[in-house]
Amino acid sequence: MRSSLAALLCLGCSELQSPPVPAIPAVPAVAPVRAGIQPPMAAAPSLPLSPLIPPPDHEQADLDVENDGLVAPPAPIDDCELRLERASISARAAQLPFKTEKAARGARAEVIACGAEQVVTYLGGPAKIRYNSPPLLTCRLALALARFEELAQEQAALHLGRRITRFTHMGTYSCRKMVRFDFVSEHSYANAIDIKELSLEGGRRVSVKKHFGAPDAEPQTPEARFLRSLSRRAFDERLFSVVLTPYWDNLHSDHFHLDLARYRVDGTR
Repeated sequence: MRSSLAALLCLGCSELQSPPVPAIPAVPAVAPVRAGIQPPMAAAPSLPLSPLIPPPDHEQADLDVENDGLVAPPAPIDDCELRLERASISARAAQLPFKTEKAARGARAEVIACGAEQVVTYLGGPAKIRYNSPPLLTCRLALALARFEELAQEQAALHLGRRITRFTHMGTYSCRKMVRFDFVSEHSYANAIDIKELSLEGGRRVSVKKHFGAPDAEPQTPEARFLRSLSRRAFDERLFSVVLTPYWDNLHSDHFHLDLARYRVDGTR
């Protein structure tokens, strides 16, 4: 079973000669953040950790520079259900069987493999934010999304004076390659989510398309300051490996792309 699965997975894995070089900033090696310690900014020195502090229940950006050229389904994590429970995440087990699909790029056709070994249907986290439809996510991404929700609530209170009640996402799983790069998207493993809009208490809505503002100009509104601060903190505090916003390209002019790839991409500046 394992050997046949590995053979199938290699169809969808990409051993890149190098990741998308213009996109990936140099990131210093930082010790993984442990539970009970506020995640430092990317440039901050790592904090001394007590051996008595338990391993983190959350996942975070992959900081291992040795695997930046690997694009493949994320490895399962131990005690997924227990970690979700400890993080106050409501979810139900789901399945995303590995499969192959034909992918066309110009005149070239090839076969890629999609799917993931450990996925859940995300029903809600401690921040009490609803979704337009329950996201299908890897367990790793579910844990990261719950942390993102709490960060979003903090930033919304600071910049907008209201709590967030709902996120509108554009999808998680999609078996395909990236549009701009010749390797498999993290969406192919349900290891990414695209968020385009949020609703606040009282019914007010904030969307990336309407409120992010021109990337080459300073933010002029509370909504723009909120969106930029939220996206930058999500990357700097290592909630996700990849955060893409309208700064990145026109394809992301209307949403935030968040994922847990093995490489890192800062699309927030």
